[in-house]
Amino acid sequence: MTDDREDLTLEQIGRLAGVSRSTVSRVLNDHRHVRPEVRARVEAVIEKTGYLPNQAARALVSNRTGLIGLVMPTDADELFGDPYYSALVHGIHEGCADSGSVFAIFPVDAPRDQTVVLPTLVAQGFVDGVIVTAGPRSDRLIGALRDRRKRMVVVGHPADDDGLVRVDVENRAGSAAAVEHLVGLGRRRVGFIGPTTDFVFGAERLAGYRDGLASGGRRVDDRLVRLDEPTAEGGFRAAEALLPRHPDGVHVATDTMAEGALRAFAHHDVRVPEEVAVVGFDGLPGGSPSQQPLTTVVQPVAEVGRTAVRLLGDDHVDARVVALPTTLRIGATCGSGAGRST
Repeated sequence: MTDDREDLTLEQIGRLAGVSRSTVSRVLNDHRHVRPEVRARVEAVIEKTGYLPNQAARALVSNRTGLIGLVMPTDADELFGDPYYSALVHGIHEGCADSGSVFAIFPVDAPRDQTVVLPTLVAQGFVDGVIVTAGPRSDRLIGALRDRRKRMVVVGHPADDDGLVRVDVENRAGSAAAVEHLVGLGRRRVGFIGPTTDFVFGAERLAGYRDGLASGGRRVDDRLVRLDEPTAEGGFRAAEALLPRHPDGVHVATDTMAEGALRAFAHHDVRVPEEVAVVGFDGLPGGSPSQQPLTTVVQPVAEVGRTAVRLLGDDHVDARVVALPTTLRIGATCGSGAGRST
C-alpha cells in the first residue's frame, strides 16, 4: 500500500485490471451488470493498491453522498435520556452498517431550524435523505421536507401522513392485546392512562384500549380514561386523577408514564397487582426502573430503525406504511406470573 493511494485514478485502476474506466466505476458503485470474474479482478487491484475512491467525486457522479440525516425534534436531555431514542439510534446504526452508509444526528428544537435551516440543508444535497421521528414538534418540519420533495422516511405517525413512507409499530393491536389480557385476568374496571391527543400514537393506543374492552365484552367508561403529558410526572398525575374511580386494572400507553403511575399507586398505598393490575407499552431496555418487572407491550424499536434505513435506500419504494408487530411480555405488575411473552 502506498502513501499516494488517493492519487490513483479510475483510468489507472482500469489499466491495471485490464478494463475500462467505466467498468471500474460500475464496480465501485456496486452496479449489477458486471460479470463476476471482472468484478473480482477489479476488486483485487483495488485491494492490492489500497485505492481510496474520492468520495466527493463519487457523490458528483452518483448524486449520493452516503450520508443519512437522522432528524429528531427534541432537546438534548430527551435525546440522550430517553431509552426509545437510544434503541432507535442503535437500529439505524446497524442498518447503516449493512448498507455501507453513515448517519448524522440532527436534534432540531428551534422553529427556524424546522422550517428553514434543516430543509434547506437537505435540499442542497448534503445528505441523501432523512429519517424523521414523528411527534407534535415535527409536523411542520415533515411538511417542509415533503414540500421540497426530498427523500424521507418517517418513524411513527405524524398528524398528516399523506404521501409519506413510514415505519411504525402496531400500536392499536398492541394495546388491544394488553387490555384483553387484563380482562382475561378478571379485571372489571380497566382504565387507560396515555398522552394527550397531540400524540397520534397515543390516540392509536387509546383506540386499541377500546377495542380490547369490546372484544372482552366490556363497556367503555370514559371516566376511566386519563390523558396527560407522556412523562413519568404525567403518569403520576393521571394515576392520581384515576384513583377515585377505583380501577382494578390500568393499561398505560408508555412505560415512562407507567413508572409514574406505579409511584402514584405506591404513594396512596394501592397494592400492585393485588388491587390494581398494570400493563405498559414500550418494553425498552432501562425504560422502567421499578422494582417490579413491568408487564408491557414490547415494540421492536431497533428493528424500526433498521427498516427505516432500508426503505430510505430503496429507489423504488412508494408511499406506504410498514407496521411491525408487538409482543406482550408478562412481568409482575399484572398478577399472572412473570417471564412469559405472548
